[in-house]
Amino acid sequence: MCTLFTFKTNAQDPHFSQFYANPMYLNPAITGTNFCPRWIMNYRNQWPAIPGDYVTYSSSFDFGLNELHGGVGLIALHDNAGSGVMTTNNISLLYSYHTRISSTTTLLAGFQVSHIQRQLDTRQYFGDQIDQLYGFIYPTFDPFSNQEYHKTSYSDISAGILISNDRYFVGFAGHHLTEPNYSFLDSFNEGKLPRKLTIHGGTKIILYDLGLALFNNTFLSKFSTITPHFIFQKQSESEQVILGAHVASDNFMIGSSFRRGFNNSDAIIFLLGYELEKYKIGYSYDLTVSKLGMNSGGAHEISLQIQLGCFYKNPSKNNIPCPNF
Repeated sequence: MCTLFTFKTNAQDPHFSQFYANPMYLNPAITGTNFCPRWIMNYRNQWPAIPGDYVTYSSSFDFGLNELHGGVGLIALHDNAGSGVMTTNNISLLYSYHTRISSTTTLLAGFQVSHIQRQLDTRQYFGDQIDQLYGFIYPTFDPFSNQEYHKTSYSDISAGILISNDRYFVGFAGHHLTEPNYSFLDSFNEGKLPRKLTIHGGTKIILYDLGLALFNNTFLSKFSTITPHFIFQKQSESEQVILGAHVASDNFMIGSSFRRGFNNSDAIIFLLGYELEKYKIGYSYDLTVSKLGMNSGGAHEISLQIQLGCFYKNPSKNNIPCPNF
């Protein structure tokens, strides 16, 4: 006798620990804040020590235009889930409107239109017609085995806002506002992609203002600022909070944060960053503290930002103060 159990499951977006090294993915309002064109590449390998790891690649490009009173951008993302059992390709166009609400504070509002394609690799899961000696040699009788049921695509809309100045920033983003149907079987029409809601913020503190001059000639004296930050995200039944901080000098940064779901702790994140002229590179490692433990291999993440030549003669006048990790 065979008993089958079915459970309702909900999709969740890939996430990055270096969230401010992939700023438009976090919040479309951050599009074009540097005004000078920038190209950002991100790579994440989650749980590499266990079968069925998750590998995500992201590439984004954005720039600001005074004529548009904001910035425009493009994101391309590729995600391999379960070592390629399911792949997701996402391309997004973004626009952000920038306006000053005071001499030091800027309000940004961003919009994102995406097209997503999901596909199953039928070579990586079991068939249903098994020969006791030779294995899976017979064609399946499953009516849903046709390739047309293994690929789906849909469009999506997201939006966000950000208030920022030289000392603090706070933002809100809503992804998948239309909750599109992402089901492989359109006839069932039960696969709505849940909205993802994000609240994030932080503040930049000058270490000298804290009276830390007593740390002169110590390791802390090499850094000029500390930036505490937080992120809260909710998507369907999944909720997580990230609390952390980093210290930075002119070209070097170290930081740490803690990620926890409402029901259990997830990971401690360690981050290193280095800036050289027009290049920024970051590496982070997620130390898993959930029940998966160290046997999962944690998660490795690398980011690279390339600052390209500016369209404007005086780009510093156009810069918007924003979180910069």
